[in-house]
Amino acid sequence: MAPREGKLSSAAEARPKPFIKEVILENFMSHEYSRIPLRRGLNVIVGPNGAGKSSILLAISVALGQTYTERGQRLADLIRRGYESARVAVVFDNRPVDGVRPISSINSDTVTITRFLKKTGEYWHYVNNRFKTKAEVSNLLSRIGINPDNVLIIMHQNMIEQFVSRDRREKLVLIEEAVGAAGLRERIRDTEAKLSALLAEEAVLRKTLDEARSAVEFWREEYEKLTVLRRLEERRKLLELEYLWSLVREAEKSRERLEEKIESIRRETESLEAKILEARNTVSTYYQSLLKGLREGWGEKVLIETVDGIVAAAESLGRFLERREIREDELRQLRYEVTALDKEIIRRRGEAEAKGPRTDNGRKPAEISEEIKAVGLQIAAIGTPNPQAEEMYLIAESKYREAELKAQQLSENAKKTMAEVEYRKQKWAEFVRGLVTSVEPEYQQILSLVGGAGKIELRNLHDIDKASIEIYVGFRGVEPTLLDTHTQSGGERIVATMAFLLAVQKHIKSPFRAVDEFDVHLDPLNRERIIHILTSSAKNDPHTQYIVITPGRVPFTEDMNVIIVQSVKGKSAVLLPAQTEVVSGDERQSG
Repeated sequence: MAPREGKLSSAAEARPKPFIKEVILENFMSHEYSRIPLRRGLNVIVGPNGAGKSSILLAISVALGQTYTERGQRLADLIRRGYESARVAVVFDNRPVDGVRPISSINSDTVTITRFLKKTGEYWHYVNNRFKTKAEVSNLLSRIGINPDNVLIIMHQNMIEQFVSRDRREKLVLIEEAVGAAGLRERIRDTEAKLSALLAEEAVLRKTLDEARSAVEFWREEYEKLTVLRRLEERRKLLELEYLWSLVREAEKSRERLEEKIESIRRETESLEAKILEARNTVSTYYQSLLKGLREGWGEKVLIETVDGIVAAAESLGRFLERREIREDELRQLRYEVTALDKEIIRRRGEAEAKGPRTDNGRKPAEISEEIKAVGLQIAAIGTPNPQAEEMYLIAESKYREAELKAQQLSENAKKTMAEVEYRKQKWAEFVRGLVTSVEPEYQQILSLVGGAGKIELRNLHDIDKASIEIYVGFRGVEPTLLDTHTQSGGERIVATMAFLLAVQKHIKSPFRAVDEFDVHLDPLNRERIIHILTSSAKNDPHTQYIVITPGRVPFTEDMNVIIVQSVKGKSAVLLPAQTEVVSGDERQSG
């Protein structure tokens, strides 16, 4: 926070004040060519109405960049009739005091601010014969506390009434500006503007954050789907591998079963071979016995029994041979099947090995196939997530975190700025209260000299836009009422306004103050009192310059610089205290 907040800077107070050394008017209103010497303290410009007194104050205002013109709606209207251009100049004394120049940015004993006016409506400024823009001139003057548009610094004719009728909020702004504290309000405005910008940016960022959050959620869901899909696809691959190896295992088991059948049939065939041999031996034995019985003439009964034995043995042999043939056919079929199955095993093993290493958990192919179908249904239900979902999710998450961090920083900055706004408002309010506390006793004291009483109140200091100042005044024992255009008489308004202006004088930063025809509507006694107060104020503050314009008589003093303005043959003439006329075409300068 700037050290100047809450009070005027000590550096500004220590710097010497410049003063207007001379005012030059050329072809300006009623002045053909006039040079008006001024000095510190009280300068009184007197003369009859219409002599051109007010033109001098208006020339000062115009030269310093004022836009207000009471007697001409346009600057071109201020050019003397019959001429195409005019020049007004204000010469400041800029001699160093204790080694410090009042206007430190210009290394010259005088600073001349000149403004040229053209009938065409063009105008321009020069500062010490160097072209300057109006903004540059305003900036130069603002550094020494001069704002020609502030009625507390330069009060033209009828401006007392205008000041009284001004909105109470505007009055406070004018006072702040006149005492050099406009920066307090400006910095509040700047900080509020910064706060508004931060809040607006934060609102936009919050919206962006919501959008980023939605994007993160979307891509998170897509990424989760992609993750599940990848897991299911991996599961399906494993199941497909398991299924292929289960087919190999089933084929191998089938081959084992065939080998077992082959082995069983082989053993049975071996048993049949033994039985066939035995049956043949039995037939052969019965046959030999029959031949022997025929040779030896055995009995019929014995021969029949022998023949029956041969037949029975032959029948058994036939059955054994038939069974052997059946088994041999079965054996050939089984061996064919084994050969075919070996080929199938080789094919299935090749397919399985192409998918991956052998796995064996003992599950049947049908069971595995059902699980593959179930996994396939899950995959179908997921749909087709974006294959870049993982990358997009990471990008969205990163952007969201970045936006979230920025939002947090903005929120912290907004809180700090909000605190700064409140701090600046507090300092501004403290300054304004302190100013009124200092001015009010002076105001009351001045009013007491003219039989009046008054007070100054501040309103709505909690809201800089509504903050206002109320000036109260009452005369002849009447309770003070709000100073406005309806309650008090014209003279009372002038007295109250002049009392307030004089009370606030020591706080005004401008090196000069000027007021035109303050004494309109004043009775002789109050006029004399106000002039006495003005004279005393100027005497008590010899470093400040006062310029007072009046058509009436003024009790002259030694400390007073009196300038007399008269109208001579249709043009204004300026007389110095030595009564020397200063209006010479020979001395005219073109700038």
